[in-house]
Amino acid sequence: MKRTFRRIWPCLFVFLLFHDMALAESKPLRIGVLPIVSPRLLLKNYESVRLYLERELGQALEFGTGASFGDFHRQAMAGEYDVIVTAAHLARLGQREKGWRPLVKYKTPNRAILLVSKKPTINTVEDLRGKTVTSADPLALIGMQSRQWLLERGLKVNRDYQYIDSASFTSAAYAVAHQQVALAMISPSSYTQLPEALKSETRIFQELPELPGLIWMMNPKSRLDPVHLKRLLLGFTSDVAEGRTFYQLTGYVSMLEVTDEQMRALDIYVEETKALLNAKQ
Repeated sequence: MKRTFRRIWPCLFVFLLFHDMALAESKPLRIGVLPIVSPRLLLKNYESVRLYLERELGQALEFGTGASFGDFHRQAMAGEYDVIVTAAHLARLGQREKGWRPLVKYKTPNRAILLVSKKPTINTVEDLRGKTVTSADPLALIGMQSRQWLLERGLKVNRDYQYIDSASFTSAAYAVAHQQVALAMISPSSYTQLPEALKSETRIFQELPELPGLIWMMNPKSRLDPVHLKRLLLGFTSDVAEGRTFYQLTGYVSMLEVTDEQMRALDIYVEETKALLNAKQ
């Protein structure tokens, strides 16, 4: 019996080891995307990305998002995702504080698009005095850019105008069209995805200078190979069927590598980002 037990135990150990490894491999990889549009639209847009990466990685994927920029960032930093697609300033904060690895960024630059109603009520910055403006989230980089732009022109938030949150950039645009607010701060990709009927009821008041676009980041604790994943993302072009679908839906163009210099340049937004995150807790 003693010899038999010694023969069976190593076999049982190997079986359990490979069984646990199989379970680990079958667990879907989790990719989180910043909630810049509604969850329904977000998941629709990234369905082609999921299909491409599942095929190339040979691994099931799950996409998720958060209720707000702050909720999403806290989920990511708590390790709920293997990979995230997030705003540049949040990406830099995650890199500095948790060691998240930058992979690629969208080639299409980001910038604030200030949207107003087609009805001629807002023609100058001064016309915004005493009015209400909105955006998807105060943590959005374009929101920071917009508030700074207005401040440089003499309008300070909560003194000269009121700011309210919208559920998404699309919701912000609808609020303008229905004249519930005077101005919406939205992103270029969100503007591209607005229904034509909504675009016809609004007009672009101002386009602000370019900002860094969304960045793909990898959790340092993920089992993924960052070099391989970066190669796959850089290969996700319009020459790939799934890529054509994705870029047509979102208005993005392609993906580029992110340099250390580009990440360090985002440090100017880190302190305000941290303050807003802490205020939202």
